[in-house]
Amino acid sequence: MGNAGTALGIIGILIGAGAIGFAFFVWNGQNTTNSDLGDLTDELNNLKSDFNNLTDQFDILTELNNVTGLDNFTDALNNLTGAFNNLRGELNNLTRTIVVGMWDTLHENTDYGTHTSALDWLFEFGDNKFNDTDYISVSNTNTRITLLQPGWYRIHISVLLGNIDPSSSYWVRLLKDDNIELFLDRHDTSSADVIPWYSVDSSAFVYSDGTNYIELNGWSNSDAFYSNAGNDFNQLTIEYVVL
Repeated sequence: MGNAGTALGIIGILIGAGAIGFAFFVWNGQNTTNSDLGDLTDELNNLKSDFNNLTDQFDILTELNNVTGLDNFTDALNNLTGAFNNLRGELNNLTRTIVVGMWDTLHENTDYGTHTSALDWLFEFGDNKFNDTDYISVSNTNTRITLLQPGWYRIHISVLLGNIDPSSSYWVRLLKDDNIELFLDRHDTSSADVIPWYSVDSSAFVYSDGTNYIELNGWSNSDAFYSNAGNDFNQLTIEYVVL
């Protein structure tokens, strides 16, 4: 209302000034020439143009006062910010895991299935630090882990393998329902290799429908080897991925 009132006041002053000027020239007609009348016409046209400009400015001010879409736009921006923050929270959840199992000693077991030799055996999980029975169940003398909750699990193994010989190959495999799911590590030695130890440090993700079980398998194509059971060199952890 302040801007509109100012505009109208200016318009009134300009109109009044034009009227006074016109009256003066008519009253003092004896001194008026055609040239003077032309100047007066120009002045009146200028006043008319100024009046039109002020009218346009007043209309703009009125329109700005009536704009309600700006409020809607601000609300939309606030909603978009909220949605972005929610999405960021969901993305953070995708990277969050829950530790559901941890063991510190790992050694070889040759008692189950086809994994019954020094070339082909299962890791037995010894010193259990933590075991969440809502998520995992351990059986077969701690060689088999059933993943009880549907979803993704992260498996991490650190282990020191012994009796590593030249010209041989060694694998650490992740089995799912007694089938090879993936290879956690492979180590090939040349004829010149004389180091008898090899350290594995590997992770993998595996999916369970709530009934699948996993086993970790040591396998060689030609050479007997074993897992050093000391907890200074070995650790198995299982984490559940929160979606």
